[in-house]
Amino acid sequence: MPEHVSRWPEGHPLPALPQQRQTGSRSESVELTAEERDAFAALARRFGDGRA
Repeated sequence: MPEHVSRWPEGHPLPALPQQRQTGSRSESVELTAEERDAFAALARRFGDGRA
């Protein structure tokens, strides 16, 4: 690392950033149409085959 760049000590929050929540927000969900489910399944198969 170059001399002019210093690392902030790990475990110490940056003073300019607000404290972050430790847990995520509760889950959100939406209902998909049959067409959307089919399209998602096709994409998942494509990515699973490595063709994306």
